[in-house]
Amino acid sequence: MSQTNSFGFFDNINQFRGNGKSTTSNKFNFKTLLDFSTLQPRVQNHLKNVYTSLMGATFCATLGIFLSMNGWLNYPRLAIFASMITSVWLSSMDFNARTQKQCFALMSATALFTGIYLSPLISLAIHVDPQIVMTAFLITTVIFVCFSLSALLTTKRTYLYLGGLLGTGTSILLVLSLMNIFARSQLIFNVNLYLGLAIACGYILFDTQLIVERANNGDMNYVKHALLLFIDMVDLFIRILIILMKNTENKQKKNSNNR
Repeated sequence: MSQTNSFGFFDNINQFRGNGKSTTSNKFNFKTLLDFSTLQPRVQNHLKNVYTSLMGATFCATLGIFLSMNGWLNYPRLAIFASMITSVWLSSMDFNARTQKQCFALMSATALFTGIYLSPLISLAIHVDPQIVMTAFLITTVIFVCFSLSALLTTKRTYLYLGGLLGTGTSILLVLSLMNIFARSQLIFNVNLYLGLAIACGYILFDTQLIVERANNGDMNYVKHALLLFIDMVDLFIRILIILMKNTENKQKKNSNNR
């Protein structure tokens, strides 16, 4: 997958002097991690808007979790349908200067409803171990940032070829989920969980480069693009949280059996 482009962080390893001789340096240049000079200025500005909106959506989701857990908006099932309505509404809207605020409001509402319907899972995780939620969020953030940087620093849009593979993987997850409704198999559940984790990481790579490619073609709907990444981040967070909960419960069972 074009590893020489994806991980070109060592830009000062082989440098050439004026006399044509090469010098080798073992120093790591951290500036290359934030060097997006390969992207057009308008694309860079678009990405700033996207990630700013993404942070706003994350805050709204956190607010939704807080409100629901404190009993103010504790309607997780209703929130599922509400988030679907607002996201479809946002997708159907044309993005321009007049509708910009309305689009942002719909994205914020979608994120808020997402936080509300995640609150039962968050409550369960806190019951198992209060530290799990913050650990899952930190792991999700690190993975998201690393995969996003990998996609942005790749000069060739090779991750766009993951689209077909990710679509097939998503279909497999759907079939496994339907099968497990009747089978109730722990093996199928684990395959679905870990395969979904890998697919969620793949979608971060794919969607990041898709956003850059669309921006190059003139699509500057940063609100819709931020919502796309927000969905990827939530999917990743849920799976990491469930994995940590399972591991913690297994450790607690082993400790109780050893007593």
